[in-house]
Amino acid sequence: MGKILRSNNFARLIAVFLAVILWLFVTGDKITRTTPSLKVWQDVPLRVENLNQDYVITDILASVDITLEGLPEAFEDLPIQEIDAFVDLTGKETGNHLIRVQGQPPRGLNLIMIEPEQVRVTIEAYHSADFTMETEIIGEPAPGWALVGYTIVPEEVLIGAPASLFEKIDHIILLIDITSMGLIEVVELSPLGYNEEGTRINGLVIDPNLITVRLEFERIIESDSVSNNGN
Repeated sequence: MGKILRSNNFARLIAVFLAVILWLFVTGDKITRTTPSLKVWQDVPLRVENLNQDYVITDILASVDITLEGLPEAFEDLPIQEIDAFVDLTGKETGNHLIRVQGQPPRGLNLIMIEPEQVRVTIEAYHSADFTMETEIIGEPAPGWALVGYTIVPEEVLIGAPASLFEKIDHIILLIDITSMGLIEVVELSPLGYNEEGTRINGLVIDPNLITVRLEFERIIESDSVSNNGN
């Protein structure tokens, strides 16, 4: 056994074996790096192109899944922001539409599949108008103080919303909470939209969204104090 281990033939055999192992390792790595592979990117943001400026989208899928093909090195450090998925709304009017999703793969990659292939898109007309705000005072000022007046700037706001939401607007209210206030107070408040039933409407675009309110208070003279002073 010792003679075999010390023989030149055995040494040559070991060398050949190691060379084959190294060749297989290098070749396998090379094949891996030069063989295209598939990768699925989930939740790719879906954007919109060519929407009429008088319209707004009220319902659409937020994201899609995209399958890309390419060499492994092309996937390295690839951010999802570089994967593009969009729907083209050229010429689309208000209503519900089934639109094919399109995509633009990053350089060096091929687009294999988008799931889903089509999405439902709801388009509505966008309405806007000026509204004069109503004011509602709530709460009580600090003890010994009474509200004597206030000003709001501006008195009107521009309200925008999809048609189905806009038609529900009945009035715009500015709620002014004077709890624990006294002397002179300046606050910024957001106006709120309500329907005829008095339910708040969410999703309105209000400009400006902050209203400056200046409130003035004065001291209350107690009747007992006046009587005592008179005596």
